[in-house]
Amino acid sequence: MALNPYTQFFKSIRDVGIDEESRIVIKSDLMQDQRTHNAPTASQVAAIWIDDEDSSEPPRHDIVMYATFGISHRILHYYGCYDPLQYPLLFPFGETGWHRRIYRVSSNPRRRPDLPTFSINEVLIQTAEDLLDNEEQVAGTSESEKKVSCREYYCYRLQIRPTNSSILLRSGRLLQQYIVDMYIKIETTRLDYIRNNQNVIRADLYQGVIDSYAAGQTRGGNIGTCFILPASFIGCDREFRRRYFCSMTIVQRYGKPDIFLTNTCNPRWPEIERELSPFEESHNRPDLLSRIFRSKLIELKKDICVRKIFGNVVGYVYVVEFQKRGLPHAHFLIILDSDSKIRTPDQYDEFVSAKLPDAVENPHLFSAVIRHMMHGPCGEDNPTNSCMKNGHCKNHYPREFADTTTCGRNSYMYRRRRTSFRVTVRGSQLNNRWVVPYNPFLLVKYDCHLNVEICSTIKAVKYMYKYVYKGHDRVSFAVTDPREQSSFDEITFYQSARWISLPEAAWRIF
Repeated sequence: MALNPYTQFFKSIRDVGIDEESRIVIKSDLMQDQRTHNAPTASQVAAIWIDDEDSSEPPRHDIVMYATFGISHRILHYYGCYDPLQYPLLFPFGETGWHRRIYRVSSNPRRRPDLPTFSINEVLIQTAEDLLDNEEQVAGTSESEKKVSCREYYCYRLQIRPTNSSILLRSGRLLQQYIVDMYIKIETTRLDYIRNNQNVIRADLYQGVIDSYAAGQTRGGNIGTCFILPASFIGCDREFRRRYFCSMTIVQRYGKPDIFLTNTCNPRWPEIERELSPFEESHNRPDLLSRIFRSKLIELKKDICVRKIFGNVVGYVYVVEFQKRGLPHAHFLIILDSDSKIRTPDQYDEFVSAKLPDAVENPHLFSAVIRHMMHGPCGEDNPTNSCMKNGHCKNHYPREFADTTTCGRNSYMYRRRRTSFRVTVRGSQLNNRWVVPYNPFLLVKYDCHLNVEICSTIKAVKYMYKYVYKGHDRVSFAVTDPREQSSFDEITFYQSARWISLPEAAWRIF
């Protein structure tokens, strides 16, 4: 700590006790939309962020330092000293984090940005007041087009360099917290810009009756006074509505989708395991998970659109989701041209299989189906499984046996022949009734959970596109103290907030 310029500030910090009795309670209410308000099922670092669009007050994302003599200092998120003060173990020499005076080496965006080690004068700055005054001067600089943005800076810090062993990338659980925290800083910085430039983005064009009604605003005097997020802000309701309307326009032009495909990240991909150090676990490297998953996603799009494994594609939409299950996954809706339409059950069997393959003839396919495409077990074998709702599997497993593929009015029954062959999965004996539909070629190539469903005659097109564009994950939470026995009003105390998972934070930063 002798080389850390913030040593004197750490020595003067007063120990502030934490009330260990208080706790955050996440409400799991089945009356809410379970697509976004479902309960977390994975153990990972995440953030609960209240992003109130209607509030005129800017969001607070900062830290407070309490001195031994009773004076407190607020460190704002855009100060360079925020990172070394919040994470002293990751910045043992006091290197500054992102601030507004980091210039690029060149105007060429492909060139590496210039990231100075220190932005404070260790000789002139002797007190906390001097430090904050210096940070405020840096924050007030202009000419942002010549400087490194907040997202670019942290994307640069999280890069893998073979000649430099990064302490940050080897920090395990602390790296997870750092990534989530820095993503919130990026989003807060973007919101600060939009909040201070409402006239620039012409917010008056959005303050109409439709937007006000959609936001639940029924009082005429309040219309036009809320904080407006433009459709260019990723993740806001206006952006999802725009994407939904665009996708419905594609349906009007090219017809209903033919294939619904879901692709999930596999943390055991060899590309990920090659980069891990000895005894390092993949869930502690969200940077690897997000980047490898994106490369696989690009290759999958080439297989679908360029190599045409399903036929000629005239339109498609997809969205990458970050649910509370721990891994990112993508949903595709694919529209084929008239010559490639899948119309008969025999054609369904060419692209989709829902059976256990022969272990001798197709050992690679058999191994992939066992690892990735077996549902459950649930029901009586596992009544606490995440798919259970009111005592039944919401995905309708186990499915019925069927000798041939049949097409109903709004559903399909894939061929699942009755055999005595069973496999042991998660301690239970499962047969063809538990196989999730898959495409053999894609499953073997990508070695991950890759569900393929035919949907060419399903009439609920609007629901399917709303499912794809359902928005961010959210939770209802409250901070409670069990020592207080008085009852409280759930409507008042429970707040709906955005749930920012670790995979989403890493994906958005990159």
